[in-house]
Amino acid sequence: MDVDSALAANLAGIGGPQDPTAGMHHHHHPHHLNMSAAVAAAAAIDPAIGLNAGTQDEIDPKKTCIFCHKTFSHPGSLGRHLDLKRGTRLHPADQVDQLRGDVKRRGDIVEIKARRARRAKEYNARDEVKERAKLRRKEKERNARGKEEAKGNFLNRLGLPALPPHPSFPYMVLYFLPPSQWPHDPPTQETYNQLYLILDPSMHMDDDRYLDWASKAKVAYDNWVGLPKNKRVDVWNREQRSAAEAALGTLTLFDLGRREEWLMDEEKRIMTMESMM
Repeated sequence: MDVDSALAANLAGIGGPQDPTAGMHHHHHPHHLNMSAAVAAAAAIDPAIGLNAGTQDEIDPKKTCIFCHKTFSHPGSLGRHLDLKRGTRLHPADQVDQLRGDVKRRGDIVEIKARRARRAKEYNARDEVKERAKLRRKEKERNARGKEEAKGNFLNRLGLPALPPHPSFPYMVLYFLPPSQWPHDPPTQETYNQLYLILDPSMHMDDDRYLDWASKAKVAYDNWVGLPKNKRVDVWNREQRSAAEAALGTLTLFDLGRREEWLMDEEKRIMTMESMM
């Protein structure tokens, strides 16, 4: 039994026909005593309630409050009214609590879930519902494809920097060190020490590539220090440009700075092209 039906059942005994066996000894259920107490308490506050409590024609127990006589269009509204007015002058908190406490708040959870599942299944089985769901799925899949393709296009425009078989020392500096550690002037012994901290094979015993990279860095640095100073400046400038081209690919710094906008614009372009096909 749900909240409203239980509440209605609780109220149904109020104001009903008199028991023809009145005067005989009966065993009264505690719930009936609670209901009588509720009516009595309300009557003490408003005598009209006590007078009307015995008149079934004047009180619809399913829709009328026994405390203030207010009538509602639906039993559920009565329950909400009692909860809202609890503790006011005409609605003593203890009596409302007794009344509402006798109501079974929830039905069987398993039964409720099963009933909802049946209703959902019946609803979703309708042809128009199936068609709308199908269209929503297709639109969702289409949007997901557009997002993934836009991301792929962005990544594909980035470069794929690779380390040459015989790299110069400046290129290795630009390849392995973050820009914050790039020197303003051509790299020196200090730069080599920073590079070696990253490539130190003893720190990467499980990866043989670091041993190879550290060896290449040593050879490249030895060749680097043998160059004239003006030659080092030229090589350093040239390798910085090469590193930037390898990293950015066909993108610009502007594209990187507004990548979220770029992705949205690219997604719109993809969706438009797809809709025209």
